[in-house]
Amino acid sequence: MQLNTAAKVIVGLLTALVALFPLGLVFLWLASFFPMMSGWVSEFPSPFADALFAIMFPMMCLVSFLMYAMVAFYVTHAIKNTTASDLIRILAILLVFFFPYVGMPAYYVLFILLAKPPSWALKTVSPAP
Repeated sequence: MQLNTAAKVIVGLLTALVALFPLGLVFLWLASFFPMMSGWVSEFPSPFADALFAIMFPMMCLVSFLMYAMVAFYVTHAIKNTTASDLIRILAILLVFFFPYVGMPAYYVLFILLAKPPSWALKTVSPAP
């Protein structure tokens, strides 16, 4: 299953968003403690927390929905990818399903971004008898 260049870019950006959003969320969560620890804000919870929650909760819901959509895309792509070896396809589906933050970027690089996947990931053609 081949994708055109625009589709590859869109899938890559969505995969990066799904993979990097949790890191940004942890960074914002840790950054919310800085004003309290430095003494800038004396009340707990800070007024900043309400605004942060109002912005981040809808974004977390959207990214969760996007992650499920991307898992469905990658599992479908792996099933329809007949050029990859069966073992690699099974491992890719398991990684995408159980560890999407690792499996999706790895599958994207190996089978979508590269024009020709590595030889170890392809089916071996046995010679005809």
